[in-house]
Amino acid sequence: MTKIILISGKEKKIINFYPNVFKDEIKTIIGEVKTGDIVDVCSSDMAFVGRGYVTDSTSAFVRVLTTKDEKIDKNFILEKIRKAYKKREHLFNETNCIRAFFSEGDGIPGLIIDKFDKYVSVQFRNSGVETFRQDIINSIKKVMKPKGIYERSDVENRTLEGVEQKTGIVFGEIPERVIMEDNGLKYSIDIIDGQKTGFFLDQRDSRKFIRKYLTKDTKFLDVFSSSGGFSMAALKENCKKVTAIDKEPHALELCRENYALNEFTGDFVTMEGDAFLLLKTLVGRGEKFDVVTLDPPSLIKRKADIHRGRDFFFDLCDDSFKLLNDGGILGVITCAYHITLQDLIEVTRMAASKNGKLLQVIGINYQPEDHPWILHVPETLYLKALWVKIVDN
Repeated sequence: MTKIILISGKEKKIINFYPNVFKDEIKTIIGEVKTGDIVDVCSSDMAFVGRGYVTDSTSAFVRVLTTKDEKIDKNFILEKIRKAYKKREHLFNETNCIRAFFSEGDGIPGLIIDKFDKYVSVQFRNSGVETFRQDIINSIKKVMKPKGIYERSDVENRTLEGVEQKTGIVFGEIPERVIMEDNGLKYSIDIIDGQKTGFFLDQRDSRKFIRKYLTKDTKFLDVFSSSGGFSMAALKENCKKVTAIDKEPHALELCRENYALNEFTGDFVTMEGDAFLLLKTLVGRGEKFDVVTLDPPSLIKRKADIHRGRDFFFDLCDDSFKLLNDGGILGVITCAYHITLQDLIEVTRMAASKNGKLLQVIGINYQPEDHPWILHVPETLYLKALWVKIVDN
């Protein structure tokens, strides 16, 4: 087996469960190597420290799967997927849709599996994990027994690593819609054309959190609504008016489907277009709301873009404070790993100060437990939600 010999000292993070070996940490390679190969990672004195697969990546060269001297084969893959699924089974008491496997959080970097009722959406995010696709598909069939599996490997990272993007049915059949039941709400899930792998399952805790602050007098603005997760939560609490903003016509179509699916009768409006421009339009009209949620897509992909991302959030918060009534609540959410909670706190505070608003933090949410945050792997913490309330000054 090919051996990846690390520069002295670089083995420590692998021993401490960090899975990525970067090219500039490698002293030498003994043997031939190509994308997808299983290799041993060794310290500078040739001691075994881990085993993983090679990727054709500009960043991580090896993704470590285990720090034990064990065989990486179809049985290894099966047990990883079985273990991840078993520790989530209790969640089916609350919902019929879960993230069944979360990349580094469950021990196979680059693999995402979402289970939507009796159907599965799978995503192979890098060139290395692509090598194990059939073993993974077979394991999903054996462990989860789905009626159908759909591939959503339509991510930019694959292209960067020289692997074509793929989508399509890989097993069974996939219906046009799957109905998700979650915290007393129903959502129409489009596995084939919906955003991400079909739905933003990672917002479950935040959707539940905000509901306790909503009343029949609340005017709610859901910015970057996608298929209306927050909008439906607001409508469930009989809010006075709910407005959803998104640039994707299909996302707003799903919003309206979800409205009908739940048999809501409240005042619900959708606005299609660029959120930055539509917020300014609402400000110009003198509109006012009691709750605003800002949940943009990942605005930055690289550490170098942090300042640009902070500027985006500042502009969004600035306009939101102009729209909020006294005592109003703002939810500022990011799924960008490189934007930290502290970044959100700082830009929200600066925008509030600009508008003469005093804020109280009423809550902080992260991703739910089926998107496990592993302390040894900082990249597994990506979703941060800051909830603030305007108070008298």
